[in-house]
Amino acid sequence: MLKIFTHRNRYVAGGLSLAKRTFLSDAYQCRDAWNARLATPILEKINLETLYYDLEQRFQQKQKISAIDIDIYANKLVDDTHIEEVADFLYKFRLTEETSNTLDSTHHALVRNYLDNKCYGQLIDVLNNRIGYGVYLDDYSANLTLDQLIKEKEFRYAARVATLLALQEDFSNPITRALALYSCYRYAKAPDAEHFEDLTPAEPQAGEVEGQNKKKKKEEIKVRVKFLRNEFFDDHFDLTDSQLLLGKTFVELGRNYDGASSIIGTNCRLLGLTMYKKYDQAMAFVKQLEGKELNEEVLQMMRSALEKESNKEDEKYMNFCAMVDKIEASVKLSKDSFEKLILEQVNKSVGALEKQQIESQAKLYTDWCNLRQQRLDEELNRMQRAKRLKDMEQLAIDMEKEEQKLWFFENEDKIDLEIDSKRVYYPKRWFGKKKKPRTVDVDYVPPEVRQRN
Repeated sequence: MLKIFTHRNRYVAGGLSLAKRTFLSDAYQCRDAWNARLATPILEKINLETLYYDLEQRFQQKQKISAIDIDIYANKLVDDTHIEEVADFLYKFRLTEETSNTLDSTHHALVRNYLDNKCYGQLIDVLNNRIGYGVYLDDYSANLTLDQLIKEKEFRYAARVATLLALQEDFSNPITRALALYSCYRYAKAPDAEHFEDLTPAEPQAGEVEGQNKKKKKEEIKVRVKFLRNEFFDDHFDLTDSQLLLGKTFVELGRNYDGASSIIGTNCRLLGLTMYKKYDQAMAFVKQLEGKELNEEVLQMMRSALEKESNKEDEKYMNFCAMVDKIEASVKLSKDSFEKLILEQVNKSVGALEKQQIESQAKLYTDWCNLRQQRLDEELNRMQRAKRLKDMEQLAIDMEKEEQKLWFFENEDKIDLEIDSKRVYYPKRWFGKKKKPRTVDVDYVPPEVRQRN
């Protein structure tokens, strides 16, 4: 079903714009195909409480749980009752050797449950902890996440998701690319844009610090090491500043838009280099823009980003500011809405690829159900095979003991020899040279003691 809206547009003569589709339709959710998993024989008979205690007990005793158990537990969720437990199990499972067998449906189920229950902050924490959870967004789950966050006007979370996608350096999907660009644009444009929460250092607990003078010094623990590693900043995963992350994301998006839409790609790259504080590259890029079109709104966003620079005495910064002031003479300034250009790309990519992605994702849901049943059958066969081997080993031991009882008298000498061969003889310990016992002289008379005057 298409979502229709009518709004005021100052760029369309007559005041009212034509009805258009914005972002993804309800059909893109594929809810019928997704909910069909609950009707499968596996998930239909599962009790979440029982499965939770069983998995917890197995992990505590054996430190090992299977990938199919985690997948069943994650896909059985329909509310937020066990949503924290799933993430906890996934974190523990990540530390085991079975983590390489994790199913794609497990991560997808976790992401969809966070979205359905609007746990956006927890979703960002899971996605940002790539080593701890190992959850990455594919094209479809990324589109679902960005679309819902944009419709909920949670542009801060949407922009954070876009930066995580930029760190993966994969914007090959046009819908993902367009939604990520719109998210970053709306977040960067907001005058009260806050720092990403998951990048903010943890604040001290209440009552721990009441003033810098009263703060107690923590005891320093010194550890002897063979060598110290040189400090290294990779300018990628080590970025902790929201403006730098946004700038890097704009640059990555601009590179992907160079072929499809040179106007959007040019503006994104220049804005991104400015926010990324790569002033040398930005000045070199401006020199290549002679005769090209630059959006006036983007130019204003660049100036706002330059005003936030803390080190305004930097020579590169001052040279680039001077170039920005003179940029109007070398390029053409467009007064069209940059947001309108982005929305056109969104509508274009959604209209061209939405139906195809809906069909492929619905088929993928069916394949996941079949794969889950297959993996469960394989796990059951493995457990039954292991149980049969254990029973056969125990049966062999019992038969050997019974044989010893039946043929004891015939094999008595042999059994005695075996017992004697198993006996351990310990060497005698030496406690030093023995002392001679003290002799008592019977005829000994002690001397007479006289008192002195």
